[in-house]
Amino acid sequence: MIPKWLLTTLKTILVAVIVYFALRSLPLRAVDLVAFLKRADYRFYLSMVLFAVFLMLQASIWVLIVNTVHVKDVESDNRTKLGLLSGLRIFIDSQFAKYIPGGIWNYAGRVVLATRAGVSLAAQFAAILYENILLVSAALSYALLLAMDLGVTPSPILLSIMLAVAACGYVYYARMTSWISRVVGGASRWKWMKKLLDRITKSDEAVPNRDSAYTLTRNQFFGYLACFLGSHFVMGIAFWMLTASFDAGHISVLYAAGTFATAWLLGLLSPLPGGLGLREGFLVYFLSMKLGTSAALQISIIARLWNMMAEVTFWALIQSVSRLARRVRGYES
Repeated sequence: MIPKWLLTTLKTILVAVIVYFALRSLPLRAVDLVAFLKRADYRFYLSMVLFAVFLMLQASIWVLIVNTVHVKDVESDNRTKLGLLSGLRIFIDSQFAKYIPGGIWNYAGRVVLATRAGVSLAAQFAAILYENILLVSAALSYALLLAMDLGVTPSPILLSIMLAVAACGYVYYARMTSWISRVVGGASRWKWMKKLLDRITKSDEAVPNRDSAYTLTRNQFFGYLACFLGSHFVMGIAFWMLTASFDAGHISVLYAAGTFATAWLLGLLSPLPGGLGLREGFLVYFLSMKLGTSAALQISIIARLWNMMAEVTFWALIQSVSRLARRVRGYES
């Protein structure tokens, strides 16, 4: 068991590292940042709050997927089910680790915290795998809508491609499920990871890993895909409001959603944290077609600050609600 003082020290170092890399990713000086926040109008702050709602929706869908793929014993059903508030807290507490170079630390943190909450490794790996497949699928859908808007390819051809991909996914879903089951089963049996998690989480009980059961049905998968498509539309509205706050021109909500989703998707190719550089570059490319290069540059720079502010808002809200819930339980007891 790791000593308490060492855990506290490691947590402090981790927070300091996250803050350091997060601030480094901001292409703004402190003076410029404060000046912008002072002159930003209500639309900027309203769009930031809406983007925080989008992040909460993403986290809520992850919680639903975890609880769906997590097979529970009858006797321990209430103990192992991940509550919505606990799940949201796990999601956002680990989300800030994405700013550390490597691209895996937010997922590593999520695994540690979810294991401490009693969720098995197999369920977590399956949920993370499904989450990323669904996220990429939703982003690709909006990217195709953006391509239609730009006239890159005739709309009938793009619609045919979308329908063909959806049909293939539906028909060959059983094969994909089988592959996911094998990946999850292999990863969940890594002994070194189990031992490490036992030491970090101080877990005395082994949560059973029945990897063959940790899959979504076809209807569940496409249902969650619809949820991600809906949450991405909320994201599109938030980004559309952000661009409108610059008073540099007008773009549609679908164009905004497609731009942000496509930039996020292409940013996955960047080796830097959060798709740094590549993501901003594609934001400038797509936005400049409608709003001009100068406005596109400003929006791409502010978008990262806007994203961070939404994450902090999400985190602050969840922390406040969690503390309030603990006080209420204390009074009731």
